[in-house]
Amino acid sequence: MRPSSFVRPVVFFALVAMTLGGVLAGSAIAARAQDATPTGELAANKALVLRYYDEVWNKGNLAAADETLTADFVWYNPPPTPIFVGPAAVKKQAADLRTAWPDMVLTADDVIAEGDRVVARWTIRATAQTENGRAFPIVYTGIDIVRIEGGKMAELWQNTDDAGLDAQYAAAAAPGTPAAGSPTP
Repeated sequence: MRPSSFVRPVVFFALVAMTLGGVLAGSAIAARAQDATPTGELAANKALVLRYYDEVWNKGNLAAADETLTADFVWYNPPPTPIFVGPAAVKKQAADLRTAWPDMVLTADDVIAEGDRVVARWTIRATAQTENGRAFPIVYTGIDIVRIEGGKMAELWQNTDDAGLDAQYAAAAAPGTPAAGSPTP
């Protein structure tokens, strides 16, 4: 005897529900395993990254790089290319960027921690200059994934909106673009 047309969908939906239930239960188990990192440690990891952003990048306190980064710290941008290794390389990059954008302010828009990782979405607002010395405002965004080891940042993988930054520089360099702070016609 063949099952009625009503029974087939019921059986199908029951199988889907059992499968989804198993997947969701498995996800709950995985989520509990990921939550094994104590909340205090996660908060400390987030605070470390925020301190690094504020001290090194916003305030120009380059000594904070030695306090927040491991001696063999590696910065990848774009992954998997290492662009800076060690606190000394980061200090040079921070000094160079702060020279180019002396009024820069880095804001952490989102900071999420799980296990030994911290993910931060950030925005830099600054005043840049064209090659002919015209000042203009810029907004530069990116996302960092940081691995924490022994209470310090050991690795950073970064993706940034370089195309957006390049477009801002190109627009500012275009003939007829007013300089920042100048009256518009």
